[in-house]
Amino acid sequence: MKLPKPTLAALALCLVAPLTACSGSGSDSGSGPVKLVLRQFDPESETKGLAAAIHTWNERHPHIQVELETLSPNNVQQFAREANSGSGPDIDQIGYSDVQFLARPRILLPLDSYLDKDPPAGASGLLATDATRFEGKTWAMPWTADTMALVHNPKALADAGISHPPTTWEELASDAKRISAHGSGATKGFCFPGSGSVTSAQWFAINYFLWSHGSTLVKKDADGNWTTGVSRRQLTRTIDYFAGLFRSGATPAGNKAVQDYSDPTIVNGLARGSCAMSYLPPSTFAPLRQQAKKSGTELRAAVMPEGLKTGATHLGGRALGINRNTAHPGAAWKVVKYLMSATTFKTYDQLPASKATLATVDVPASQKAYTDQLPHARSFGRYLGSGATITSFQEVVDQNFSAVYSGQRSSEDAAGTILDGLDQALED
Repeated sequence: MKLPKPTLAALALCLVAPLTACSGSGSDSGSGPVKLVLRQFDPESETKGLAAAIHTWNERHPHIQVELETLSPNNVQQFAREANSGSGPDIDQIGYSDVQFLARPRILLPLDSYLDKDPPAGASGLLATDATRFEGKTWAMPWTADTMALVHNPKALADAGISHPPTTWEELASDAKRISAHGSGATKGFCFPGSGSVTSAQWFAINYFLWSHGSTLVKKDADGNWTTGVSRRQLTRTIDYFAGLFRSGATPAGNKAVQDYSDPTIVNGLARGSCAMSYLPPSTFAPLRQQAKKSGTELRAAVMPEGLKTGATHLGGRALGINRNTAHPGAAWKVVKYLMSATTFKTYDQLPASKATLATVDVPASQKAYTDQLPHARSFGRYLGSGATITSFQEVVDQNFSAVYSGQRSSEDAAGTILDGLDQALED
């Protein structure tokens, strides 16, 4: 939704009434095609299929033209600022955990009336609806679904005498240590990002370990009050597990500074055979597998340890929200429906959040672990509603786990600090 050159009066109106539709171009009255902007935050290298789907839409719908805009990494605050000034994209790709942040100030357009009158195919079987609803209304449509699967090099496992990918966290630690110790030690067993930054992707593995062992960072009690859901002993055990991967040599020491699962040290290590196992979402795994083939390395995805236990892994992905400022909400809804359809997923290398559409997607055998795991995954919506942000939880968890890896504090002290931080976040 590009802002036209406004008059001073029109600009003043936008500033005074920020939720008024002051942008958008084209019209439904014959002055030309409606022009909409769809913003997404994934790297352009992972969205060529989406661009192809948009191209197909534009060819088939000359009266509604869509421009694909990439703003990476995700910056939900920027979208909020733009929307509050009357601008921003017409349709925004939103992480599930960010939907309520945008729904609370009514930045997004409620979609229930569109759902009732003109539902998309498969609307009755959508994943992650707990994260896209707020105060009884639907503020975004679940679009894609993903989770982390255990990406591994079967040859590296076999060379170390391991016949199958680990199915428990204990097996993962044991197998990774064995692989790192095998032969010359050129191949490390398990590469994960151990940085203490607030966005460190160690967050996923930490939560998976907790959930699969019956704990959770925070929970709502029987009286409806939010409280911590993990004991100091359980949290210390979790910290010791991940710190132990570094101490045993299962994970390279350099990974203490790695922030993202797609960091070159991890993905290139997998592709070249110097890393035997890690965890990745499907959008990263698919192109990496092709890259690895060129290097003579075979990669496959397996279910995460305990990944078929309901609630033990996260249900992630992307939702589609319509900016309340859009001048063309009806046209934007038509585009959202198209983006959720099987046609889009013929080229877009993601898994759909619609169970009906997911059943039509041809998933290679190497990626079947994702579809096996998704029905058991649960969104981080389990942390929403406490009044605290997920970011506040991430910050205290990632920083303190990392502090133990680097020897700055003991696991017991770190566990106590995390619990204090969670309590403080719930009180604020």
